[in-house]
Amino acid sequence: MRCLDVMKTDVASCLEALTVRACAEMMRDNGVGFVPVVDAERQVVGVVTDRDLALRVVANDLPAETPVGHVMTRDVRICHPDDDLREAAWKMSSARKSRLVVADEQGHCVGVISLSDLAVSTEEEAVETLRAVSTREAHQTRSHGPS
Repeated sequence: MRCLDVMKTDVASCLEALTVRACAEMMRDNGVGFVPVVDAERQVVGVVTDRDLALRVVANDLPAETPVGHVMTRDVRICHPDDDLREAAWKMSSARKSRLVVADEQGHCVGVISLSDLAVSTEEEAVETLRAVSTREAHQTRSHGPS
C-alpha cells in the first residue's frame, strides 16, 4: 500500500506570515490540530500544531499577532505519495511523530498522513508505530508532570 492510498488530501496550510490567531481560527474552523506551513512557492517549510500554539504562544504570553513562522516546528517529517506505507510508518516511529506531511517532488504539500490513517495498513505496523509515538508522549508526561 502506498501513502497515496491513505493520505488526507483536503489539507489546510498557511504561510509563515499568518498570525497565530488566524492559524488557531483556521484549526478551529477545520477541526484540525496540525497545519503545514508553506512558503510563497508552496514548498513545505514547517508545521504548526495546537501544541505549538499552547506551549510557544500561550505559555510564553506572545501576542496573537505573532507570525506563525516564529513558533512553527521546522523539523518536518515528509514522505511522498508513492512511498510505501511501511516507510511512512517507519519515519513516524523513528521520529516519534504522529503525523507526516506528504509532499510532491517539488516539495509542495499534497496531503497529510496521521497515526489514525495507518490503521488501514497492517495492524502490526499500526501497533508498532503507535507504541513508538506513545513512548515519546509518555516520556513527556513523566518529565513535565500531569497536564
